[in-house]
Amino acid sequence: MVTQGRRPLRAALLLAFGGAVCFLGERAPVPRSKETGRREAVAPVLIALAGLSGGEAANAQAAAVMPGQTLSGPQVDVPDRVNADPYELIGMDNPEDKKEDYKTFYMKQKYRQDTYQVMKHMKISASLDKGTPNMEKWNTRVKKEMNDWLAIYRRQNVSVGRQSYYSLYSAINTLASHFTSYGPKFPFPNKRRPRFFELCQQVEKYLEKGK
Repeated sequence: MVTQGRRPLRAALLLAFGGAVCFLGERAPVPRSKETGRREAVAPVLIALAGLSGGEAANAQAAAVMPGQTLSGPQVDVPDRVNADPYELIGMDNPEDKKEDYKTFYMKQKYRQDTYQVMKHMKISASLDKGTPNMEKWNTRVKKEMNDWLAIYRRQNVSVGRQSYYSLYSAINTLASHFTSYGPKFPFPNKRRPRFFELCQQVEKYLEKGK
């Protein structure tokens, strides 16, 4: 017997697309794991931070992994926590000195140099321990530096399409989502540090290869 109507078509489409088809006025139930939920919670921050197109955002998400996971490859070297003033760590005597701030944090309009610069400062942010002097000031400044890097290189041919770009983009999202959720005065959580530092390790590897 051949059944006509909309229900058999609906069933066939749901079967073919794994339940991911939504009809007008309806929403097909899609099973969600905890990891899927966390990834989707982070994705809007990633896209909103730099305004990438869908394809570019997909490339960036492909470079990312979930908190607590690491990428395939060499084991990640996660540095110890530090509680020294981050400005002292980079030899910056006066954070209020605008000339010194410009020399240290502003983009030089050279992709490789700027990428190493912002990644170095991000690594420090991800390693600061609770109670570290000037942590809030440092993280606030690094957040601005990350935004500056994205604003410059998000649409430039010299960067978009490079693997180092998408890996750092994902690392920026990881750190920026922490700042957005908890503010700049709280340490970056231990469970997210392996992911973050492996993404940085990827950036370094790709830059060495000119990618």
